[in-house]
Amino acid sequence: MGQLRRFVPLVLAAAAASLAGGRPASAEDAGCQQWNLEVRCTAPARVTVGKEFTASVVAKNIGDATMENVTVRLRGDQGAPCVSGPGGGVSVLVPRLAPGESKELSARFASETIGLARILGSAKDSLGWASGSCACTVEVVGLPAIQSEMSDRAADGSDRGIFKVGEEFFYTLIVQNDVGAGSTPAIKAVLSLPKELEFVSGRGDGTITVTGAGNTAETSVFVLAPPAQKATLEFRVRVVAVPASHLVKAQASITTPDGVQLSVDVESTTLR
Repeated sequence: MGQLRRFVPLVLAAAAASLAGGRPASAEDAGCQQWNLEVRCTAPARVTVGKEFTASVVAKNIGDATMENVTVRLRGDQGAPCVSGPGGGVSVLVPRLAPGESKELSARFASETIGLARILGSAKDSLGWASGSCACTVEVVGLPAIQSEMSDRAADGSDRGIFKVGEEFFYTLIVQNDVGAGSTPAIKAVLSLPKELEFVSGRGDGTITVTGAGNTAETSVFVLAPPAQKATLEFRVRVVAVPASHLVKAQASITTPDGVQLSVDVESTTLR
């Protein structure tokens, strides 16, 4: 009984010391390892419908233990299917992910419908002790209202519409913001010529430049302000041959810098 009386005060004294400022037991005291994954994804804030875009996910080991066989996934959801791999997404297996190390995974996605698209990222170790996920949204906007018109004219400004071998003439393209509520996205004009014509030179309004060679030419990128700003573009071409039909067609496309086509104009010209 005497020994019991001596033991109880010792226990109470230890408890009192703890309450008086002693440090409570922690995972570090017990030698425990922290398993934790941080997952973040990134994507453009806005894209034009029909345009492909790139999104990425980064998985980082923010614990204090090396993880093995960590699977990192990235997939499209809600109107943004993945076009970089089968099954709607891509994944990678990371054999070892030490504390502080990261693994990034990227893929291409399509924007199918106007509205909010969503990209999902995730990571999980093989034991299931650590996992994380994230989601980011992309605003998919509609195509802007753009009006364009192309015509041919002689070097002297007349509209005779018939040209001979060796003669030079102009294709004039007028591009206009069609009473839109906002500015157009960045756009450019691309001219495609038949083999009987070759590009000579070009110019555009303001700071717009035209470059090209052979059967193609394009402008620098420009933006049209609302409600109806227009740009006049001129392409000087030369007749190098005459087809049996005496009729050729030139095509001018208005596209975004990454190739999404917004409008197309075709002009027929007679050669003699």
